[in-house]
Amino acid sequence: MLNNKIKAFALVGGMAISLSQPALAKDKVMQSAGALAFDSKNVLFVGDSKAGVVHAFDLPEKSFEDHSGYQWGRAQSFEGRTVVENIDQKIAKLLGASPEDISINDMVVHQPSGEIYLSVHKGHGPKPKPVILKVDNGKLEKVNLKSAKHTSISVGPVPTKETLEFGQPLNSLAITDIDYYDGEIFVAGVSNEVFSSKLRRIPFPFKGEVNTTSIEIWHAVHAQYETRAPIITQTIRELDGKPTLIAIYACTPIVKIPLDELKDGAQVRGTMIGEMGYGNTPIDIVSFTSGMDNNDYVVVTNTNRSAAQIPLQAIATAEAMPSGEGVKPVFQVAGVYQFPLPMSGTLHLDLINDQWAATIRRNPEEVGRIDLHTLPLPFFFDRADHVVEMNWADGPDPFGYKSLPPVKY
Repeated sequence: MLNNKIKAFALVGGMAISLSQPALAKDKVMQSAGALAFDSKNVLFVGDSKAGVVHAFDLPEKSFEDHSGYQWGRAQSFEGRTVVENIDQKIAKLLGASPEDISINDMVVHQPSGEIYLSVHKGHGPKPKPVILKVDNGKLEKVNLKSAKHTSISVGPVPTKETLEFGQPLNSLAITDIDYYDGEIFVAGVSNEVFSSKLRRIPFPFKGEVNTTSIEIWHAVHAQYETRAPIITQTIRELDGKPTLIAIYACTPIVKIPLDELKDGAQVRGTMIGEMGYGNTPIDIVSFTSGMDNNDYVVVTNTNRSAAQIPLQAIATAEAMPSGEGVKPVFQVAGVYQFPLPMSGTLHLDLINDQWAATIRRNPEEVGRIDLHTLPLPFFFDRADHVVEMNWADGPDPFGYKSLPPVKY
């Protein structure tokens, strides 16, 4: 056990050197707002990459509105709902900015209530203004963080001024994702050490203990072991009764790591079981049980490719991809079975309940327009996005959709 210390290891000249620094963060002001997660109740975790800190806001029960009666769409006929049209423009108006100065960094749904929370930056550059917003019955509101009990913790040494090859600030990857599981948060990102890719395991409530694991993976596309590029999105599920981290890395390996291997100071080699396709970056991963077949799946969204649905059982039984010459042709998907889903233009994704998902996405007909929209599970598909034979008034209607009354909100 560590008391008010972070213990990490840097590789210098082939030797492991222990590094320590205070873990309880002193600065209670958010410098940035990125990755979001809720615990099982009302605590909102916010990743502050610029400061290298995770903030925890225990929001008052009275601040949540019950959305159990809110009509998210009509799943029977595969019709989603645009909850907030032109959401970037509406955020800009709320914050007194222009839409081009707004960045929507992450989205998470508070499962008990169905409220949707957003992390937003007003302005770009080294000093953006971080804001947390929520969508309450279709209306955007600022979240009053001052009404919440607040604690925070440092994740350890993070990059400050370093940049990647094409100018991306490395600090923006200090905290890439946060997941809450069984009384702990799991924080992915990079450090300023030679062994850059890190997974921090932090008990909550915060007591100053941060267990840091350095993760190495075999990347079949590059045909090499890699220690720098971080996990971009992750989830934790039981595979054959064993809690396991399912992680999608930048450039885009699918990796599984049993939680019992994630120990403080360890250097772990994750098992690469799939490749989502070079020339692409993952965005979000969600896990759900399909009402169609009662099987468990994960869905991963991507920047340059369709979303992919992967059976959880296939992940559990998948073997490590072999070392050798790598994936060929270079852009192909490989390894564990992946089923493509029609979800182009998706910027953020989270589940509302077992029937609906919330997305921030580009409108299929107006590329410059960004909406908060819902999609029915398990297909994550809205019929209104596509023109088909059944849309004609005298066209076939094998499923009886035309007999349904128009949806009214």
